[in-house]
Amino acid sequence: MSGVAGIVFWDGRLVEPGVIEGMTAAMQHRGPDGITHWRQGPVALGQCMLRTTPESLEESLPLANGDGSLVLVMDGRVDNAPELRRELLGRGAVLRSRADAELVLRAYEAWGEDCVRHIVGECVFFVWDARRQILFAGRDAAGTRHFYYHAGRGWLAFASEIKGLLTLPGIPRRVNDSRVLDYLVPAFDRDDQTGTFWEDILRLPAGNAMRATAHGVETWRWWNPADLEPLHFASLAECTEAFMAQLQEAVKCRLRHIRPVGAMLSGGMDSSTIVGLISHRLRGELTQPLRTVSLVREDRENCTDWKSISAILQADPWLQPTVMNASKVNEERDRLCAAIATTDEPFAWANGLTYHLCYQAARDAGCGVLLDGMAGDLLFRDGASSFEEVVRRRRLDLAGGLLQAGRNHGWPRPYWEFLITWARVIVPRWLRAGIRERRDRQRLNSGDLQAIRPEWASPYLRGKRSSAYTAGHSSWSPDDLRRHARLFMSGQASFAHENYGLLAFANGVEPRSAYSDRRVIEFAVRMPLEAKLAIPWYKNVLREGTEGMLPDATRWRSDTGNHPGWTFYDRLAVLTESDALAELTQGEGGRHLRRWLTSPEMEAVNTDYGDPGYSLRLERLSRFVLASWLKSSGPHRA
Repeated sequence: MSGVAGIVFWDGRLVEPGVIEGMTAAMQHRGPDGITHWRQGPVALGQCMLRTTPESLEESLPLANGDGSLVLVMDGRVDNAPELRRELLGRGAVLRSRADAELVLRAYEAWGEDCVRHIVGECVFFVWDARRQILFAGRDAAGTRHFYYHAGRGWLAFASEIKGLLTLPGIPRRVNDSRVLDYLVPAFDRDDQTGTFWEDILRLPAGNAMRATAHGVETWRWWNPADLEPLHFASLAECTEAFMAQLQEAVKCRLRHIRPVGAMLSGGMDSSTIVGLISHRLRGELTQPLRTVSLVREDRENCTDWKSISAILQADPWLQPTVMNASKVNEERDRLCAAIATTDEPFAWANGLTYHLCYQAARDAGCGVLLDGMAGDLLFRDGASSFEEVVRRRRLDLAGGLLQAGRNHGWPRPYWEFLITWARVIVPRWLRAGIRERRDRQRLNSGDLQAIRPEWASPYLRGKRSSAYTAGHSSWSPDDLRRHARLFMSGQASFAHENYGLLAFANGVEPRSAYSDRRVIEFAVRMPLEAKLAIPWYKNVLREGTEGMLPDATRWRSDTGNHPGWTFYDRLAVLTESDALAELTQGEGGRHLRRWLTSPEMEAVNTDYGDPGYSLRLERLSRFVLASWLKSSGPHRA
């Protein structure tokens, strides 16, 4: 399943013919296997079908129960189908097919709105409950699938893509200024989990459920991993074995297919571990060789990712690779720029260039599914957060291993970082708000915020920081489990899934994310701290757990940065530089950008990337995307 849409009139008005059909037609790329509708009086639902699993061949959506009092539309899969099936049969449910959608509908019949807790998978779904006159929706824990909705006076509409909602005349086309500023200040681009670039169009946060009635819309969080109890193991080796077993199950669930399966292979530990598990333990789940998709630098001899990738490919000739370098951007330049006009929000294109190329390559290789390594970074502590954990817990017994990790990975000045972290931690809590205020005043005169007009920048920054000031950073907890859990409720993972998912389905490919499996996340959150820390290597659990599956050149590579994907962005920035300058200073897109920016020429830019020229090109590219989008398909300005 790939796309859903619906509309409900609470005042009893009938849904006129052509309304729901127009919504799904705007998302027809999500329904290569057919588009179907259900309409009854004031309610209409639509489904755009993309069949990727054997079970989906038995799927017919929208799906109604026996008496027609419940109707379901759904985007996604159920990954705990065997367990859920047994639970439902034990409660007397009658299952007439293997379809995932039927399991979800029967789960709602059995548990009502609590059904979301019983369903593990990458999915969003809606149930129209005619008896209770409610529209119920659930979004999976990590937010691997998404939808947008608009609540008008006396009606509500939803769709997998904003363009589906924009077919409705009752939705105003006003820009959400706050979201534009989020885009222009990357530090905050994941903070807003409900807003979109369109003022009256919202999203449901990951791990949340929604109930819509004639009285309004109510949302709540159904998944909170902070409530879980910690796991205990006799040794780190035992923890590693258990984690790998859980990850293997998550990968296996994602290998159900009716078309060839692909996997991203960056040469880092996340994607390489997935490829290693499939290659060595799950090969029998596939009917054809695994297709891999990789990005490398044009000068391969200087590309550490390529050294890792090539070692994996040489060790297993069964894998069928596609390897791209930045010259691919030369071929795609015009199509990439033209596609900006078709996207719902500019975030997808500004952040997803390399993912788009990977999905396109997977499509060209005949894949219906592409596994990725998203959310893997959130499962383990990197160097900076490992230093902080060790210092906060006064675990000097772990300091030696952490300093060894600094040497293994070539971290600059690990001893100095340790001392800085210690000084930061011992600062009294009452003093931290004052330090942040001073830092924020400095930020207004540097980097991204310097380029934003003062009348926008100051209140925007206050709004982003006010809760931290008033709470005195009281949200911090000495409990690692709860602090770790909050990472998965912050929008970091769902932001990526949403933006990259839009690009995947535009290419007719279903993205699948094993590290975003709810069971994997819950296991990682509950692991002992020692298993999460970068001691003596970053992601040490994966490195130890892939012994015999991955070459040592991959398992023990020390370089964890300098991803070659940045060369793709730089190439596109160079190719569009003249267009970008024109777009930023002239025409409709430039005129609207100047509403927010002090310097359309982008002379004041973020220099986090080291090379000011490189930084300038990337900033111009990002704002070129925004200006082009505002000019071609963006919402109206006030």
